[in-house]
Order: sequence, then C-alpha cells, then structure tokens
Amino acid sequence: MDQTPDAILEFAADIARKTWDKGKGPFKLPDLAPALKEAGINYHDVLGGQRLRAFLLTAPQKVKVVVHPTQRANIVLIPPEETFEWPEGTSKSSPMPSFNTPLVPEFVGNSKRRYIVSNFLRLVSELSDDDAAQVQIPTHILIKLMRDR
Repeated sequence: MDQTPDAILEFAADIARKTWDKGKGPFKLPDLAPALKEAGINYHDVLGGQRLRAFLLTAPQKVKVVVHPTQRANIVLIPPEETFEWPEGTSKSSPMPSFNTPLVPEFVGNSKRRYIVSNFLRLVSELSDDDAAQVQIPTHILIKLMRDR
C-alpha cells in the first residue's frame, strides 16, 4: 500500500464506511493505528509525527471525526455524510471542528475564556512551522487561561 497522506485518508475513509455499512456503527479511532500497521502503512513516518486525529480533522470531506461530549478520549470515525449520537443519550455528540472552520462556544463548554484560548490555538496551528515554533506560552499559563472564573 502507498506510504502517503492520501493513502492514510483513503484507508480511514474506507474502513469507516465499511464498518458503518455493515451496521456496526462507527469505527473507533484507537483501532486505526493497528489497522494501518496491518495494512503496511507506517503513519508515523508518513505524517512526520502529526497525530492521526489532527491529521484526519484536515479532511472532513473524507471522514468525520466525532468526539464524545464528556469523554474526550472516546473518538470515532464515520462517513462524512452520516450523523452519530452516543448511546448514553446524556448529551449530543458533535463533530470536532476542522482547522478550517470556526470553533463554536458549545464545543468548549460554553466558556468564553476557553473559546478565546481555543480559537487562539487554532490560529497558531495555521501558522507556518517556523512562525509557530516562535510562539512560546508556558503550559501553566494556558491552564490558568482555560479555567472558568
């Protein structure tokens, strides 16, 4: 199999579609890395250290990344035209926004501070690698900014 970012996108979209069409629901993101390895794709080398979730968020037209509303580590992939709600029914799921679409306040828990910091970080992610490397904010400062007051 090709060792390209496009091959990873196609593989993720295909496996999400096949899982969905078989009536098994969404495909769990943590299962993608082993599936890629089994298919002979070393995504670490191809993506240069970029995380799979961040990479997949760049192509919402290929595959939709859905994160549980309260369990941020619970992430699934579905075909882009489909919708998915978590079985618990406690709250609606929402697709993670791509870096090309604006964040909405409900994505970050209706906190104005979190909304602003998250949008700032989204903008930093759009900078060139050289410019982004010059942005230095200590983690403890970001944590303080994210706190609800």
